[in-house]
Amino acid sequence: MKKRVAAIVLMAGLGVAGVARAECTLGTPPAVPDGSKAAEADMQAASAAVKKFMAETQDYMSCVEFEGKNGNGNWQKKYNDAVDQMQKLASDFNKQLKAFKSK
Repeated sequence: MKKRVAAIVLMAGLGVAGVARAECTLGTPPAVPDGSKAAEADMQAASAAVKKFMAETQDYMSCVEFEGKNGNGNWQKKYNDAVDQMQKLASDFNKQLKAFKSK
């Protein structure tokens, strides 16, 4: 009986790890409008899209880190690439937001 319970627990754990691994998908960053030409509604929509992407990327990074702790060797590159993508998007958006506010 103990072996059966242990086998069920092990299979459940492997299932969770498999699900977590399958969910590690990095989305595509949203387009950032030209702040010098964009309407306020466009900038608000872009802001919401950027915030959503950042949150989704944080989830992705947690997933990738979990993978790394469970044997996937290239997780640090994936993690760092995601950080780079977030920083580039934030920089691009802030540049366009500044242009929007200066018009």
